[in-house]
Amino acid sequence: MVQGPARDDLVERPALRERLDAALSLPLTIVVAQAGAGKTVLLRQWAAAHPDLAVVWIDVEAADDDPARFAHRLASGLAGVRPQVVDAAPRVPTHAGGLGASLLASLVEVLARLPETVIVLDDLHHLSNGELLADLGRLAAAIPSNAHIVLSTRVDPPIAWSGLRLRDRLLEIRQSDLAMTAPESSELLARVARRAIRPATLEALVERTEGWAAGLQLAGLTLRFHPDSDAFVAEFGGTDRLIAEYLTEEVLDALPDSGRELLLRMSLLDTLTTDLVDDVLERSDSRQLFDRLEQESMFFTAVDARREQFRFHHLFRDLLRYRLRADDPAEAARLLGRAADHHLDRGEIAPAVEYLLQAQDWERALDAIMARGSDVFERGEARTVIRWITTVPEAARRGRLDVELELGILTGMQGDAAAAAAILGRVAGDQRATAGQRTIAHAWTSATAQWNPRPDETIRAADRAIALLESDPGMEIPDLMRLTSRALLETLSVGSAGRSRFLAGDLAGADAWLMRALATDGIAYPPFRVGALGSIALLRAWCGRLAEARLLAGEAIAIAASSGLLTHPIIADARLAEALAACERGSPDAAEAPLRDGAVRAESNRRTQLEWIALALHAAIAPASGRFDEALELVDLTGQSEREPASAPAPLIRDRLIADHMALLRRTGRSEEALRLRGDAPPTTADLAFETAAASLHLGNREPARRILGGSAHLFAAERPRGDIQRAMLLAWLAELAGAHRTALGLISAALDLAEPDGLAEVFVGGGDVVLDLVEELSAARGGLAEAILARRQRIEPSPADANDGLPEPLTDRELEILAYLPDHSTSGELAMRCYVSVNTLKTHMAHIYRKLGVSGRSAAIARARELGLIPPVSRVERARA
Repeated sequence: MVQGPARDDLVERPALRERLDAALSLPLTIVVAQAGAGKTVLLRQWAAAHPDLAVVWIDVEAADDDPARFAHRLASGLAGVRPQVVDAAPRVPTHAGGLGASLLASLVEVLARLPETVIVLDDLHHLSNGELLADLGRLAAAIPSNAHIVLSTRVDPPIAWSGLRLRDRLLEIRQSDLAMTAPESSELLARVARRAIRPATLEALVERTEGWAAGLQLAGLTLRFHPDSDAFVAEFGGTDRLIAEYLTEEVLDALPDSGRELLLRMSLLDTLTTDLVDDVLERSDSRQLFDRLEQESMFFTAVDARREQFRFHHLFRDLLRYRLRADDPAEAARLLGRAADHHLDRGEIAPAVEYLLQAQDWERALDAIMARGSDVFERGEARTVIRWITTVPEAARRGRLDVELELGILTGMQGDAAAAAAILGRVAGDQRATAGQRTIAHAWTSATAQWNPRPDETIRAADRAIALLESDPGMEIPDLMRLTSRALLETLSVGSAGRSRFLAGDLAGADAWLMRALATDGIAYPPFRVGALGSIALLRAWCGRLAEARLLAGEAIAIAASSGLLTHPIIADARLAEALAACERGSPDAAEAPLRDGAVRAESNRRTQLEWIALALHAAIAPASGRFDEALELVDLTGQSEREPASAPAPLIRDRLIADHMALLRRTGRSEEALRLRGDAPPTTADLAFETAAASLHLGNREPARRILGGSAHLFAAERPRGDIQRAMLLAWLAELAGAHRTALGLISAALDLAEPDGLAEVFVGGGDVVLDLVEELSAARGGLAEAILARRQRIEPSPADANDGLPEPLTDRELEILAYLPDHSTSGELAMRCYVSVNTLKTHMAHIYRKLGVSGRSAAIARARELGLIPPVSRVERARA
């Protein structure tokens, strides 16, 4: 920034401020201009002119490329507007590279509940994270009318805003707009130079700077010290970059040697405080120094309201640094080292690392990085530490296996399971690696279970880590981020073995391993306990043990709340378990909030397997609002849905998604298509077994269903009680088709008994009309769960309009009217009279109906129409009458 708004040498620009007022009726305003054009000054003056407006101001820094840091700063700013609204909203990014769709949706909800608010992102050009920038564009496109985003940047960011521009929803202020007018330029020059300047000289200088505010200010500073203003102006010219370089050198050269040296040395410090400057530069008058620099307009400005932290204008600072490093690189390195020491002495590792990296003091930088603790994991700051490590040249860290281990661990935390496994695998196979380092490598490879579509790989890694721990009780294990003690590695490996077995479909084995993890010593570490409880809850909900799942998830969330982990990705399992339990109980509305939160947590570091589970839950909720097409798109693994996670689903999740796809096809009258989707391979889960048999029964083919039931008893038993309920429903369906109605009722009654303790309703809704009709017949006597199932049925029946639109050639309104009368057994003459048409016309309509439904007669047309949901299913009363 050129100047702070409270300074007496600033020039008011009412015309530009008035133009900026249009930002209050638009979602996005962008101010694009080169360094020193006065962007920040203008925006601060404009904000000051609207004291009743809530302004969230963020000075963007390069470190904000880390989505966790950026999201935290944005949430903190919004909390200053209305804390009680923001406190309930997610504060972590929903994708390792950016904010993610779920968090963006939450931000939109939060903004809608705030008073009129402007978010100013100043110096946006410091962001290079393309995904984060793209998400800012998405936020602007969806932002509510009471909120506005203002971006200040040197270059156009890669944000897709053409849609906003076409709809006249974007305000753009560019370099030409920011160029100071002749009166404004003259006023600024006069104030900065603090001397009388001839009108001709002012005019020439204004013309040559073309209203560039920084150039004018630098020129004014030079004129303050230059003995001959006319000679200076005569020599003044060149491109903006050369002007800045020339003027800065002229200003520096006009200063006393001590003053110039002081500025050069101070420029190495990113954020200047009195303690830091006094310590690094070995002086005791920094407070007075800061005041003098501000008074002398040395591009020095406060960055906080309390005026405790300051910085140089970026352009001025960068040129000062360049000159110091060129003139005295040894002194630059020495000062950077002292700055690092200052922060290390205070336990402030992050700024210390940044200074050591600038000094290229690689060994000390690595030592400082390795001093970071578990806060990296708990606060979601892995991206920052990865950047630090990878800034160090590979040659400088080649001999540091501890650094490579930490890089592998952090890479895994960020969701890049393949890269993490490769890094950790290299350490495990390195001849220099100790047994302790190999144990860490295997344990943290196993921890990528929820990112890896191949659970067999993470099971092997867990087995190797556990074997090493058991073989050498006295093994020396390095301490990395305080996350690699023997106790924590055991808990991590055992818990990861359980998660891997769950994803592989070994539900009983998964339960046993996860319970074993709860008995290990390392489970006292809150994030591990929250994760283990959430994983067990998700497993139990998957099998239909909803009461247990809800208790376990509740315990996990309570621990997370008391440990500050409610925004951590580790809570995703518990939240998804809550959502799954609500879905299985037939309460999709109750599932939406935990599902949204669970998806945010899973997306924040790309836990792709949990993302797949979230997607499946979204597909389960969609039919409740009649969105069958959306549900089909979500579960279609052959499609290219934008909502699909980056990697493939693990076996158990893949099988559930296929089963869900089959169920949707069957329930919309496409059972043959469902069977083709399934193929000839024997089912591997209870869901696949159920859907394969159900599709066959829907087509009237009882023998294939009997074979599946006979060969899949172990699959249903593995998912009790849900699997037992599915098996009982299939047996009841078979009995009903065979005419054994009482037997069918008895089997459904037994299934309801199994479902009653956990409130499992959705499994019956997915059974189809035969099962639901049997439930309806029992409902008067049973009430409770049976009535809840029937109420749920009413909410998700496909509407005739949706079903008709799905036909290759939809029926006309007259054809739909005639179709609705067909089940009444009326004759052709009676139908013609009802519809006020001749018998011949009626027969023509009937021929069209048969052709469009792909049938050859009236009975087949009625059956097909019921399959498609074009007419209601046969009721229990109609069946009894028949």
